[in-house]
Amino acid sequence: MNQPLNALMSKLNWQLNELNLHLHESQTQSQSLTTQIQAIDGLINQARPKSLVINPELEMNRLNFMTQEANKKDELSAELKNHQDVERKLKEKIQRVKTELKMLEKYLEREESSHHEQQKKAHDNALDEWVIQKRESL
Repeated sequence: MNQPLNALMSKLNWQLNELNLHLHESQTQSQSLTTQIQAIDGLINQARPKSLVINPELEMNRLNFMTQEANKKDELSAELKNHQDVERKLKEKIQRVKTELKMLEKYLEREESSHHEQQKKAHDNALDEWVIQKRESL
């Protein structure tokens, strides 16, 4: 009976390791996206006008650049949100698998304790019978 439970626990441990690996990968990608978003914010902030004289051609180029960078930032932000959703789901799955493992471990402990108690009772009964037989033989 313990073999199927041990096999299930091994499978759950393997699944937990896989989920942790995917979570780590997703977190790494999220950090990369966050860094890219911050870099784009820096570029947009640097593109702000610095002089009081406005050159229409330069102003249009600057606004086009800022618009393109803002669009890139929006795309990266959407991708970051997707990664955060994936991370949340992975964390939920990890928690579920950990809970299942704890439940199985507690079940196995109870079964082992019950089996141990039954063996002790059987041993005590055998000793009692032996004592009774010794008394009867005297």
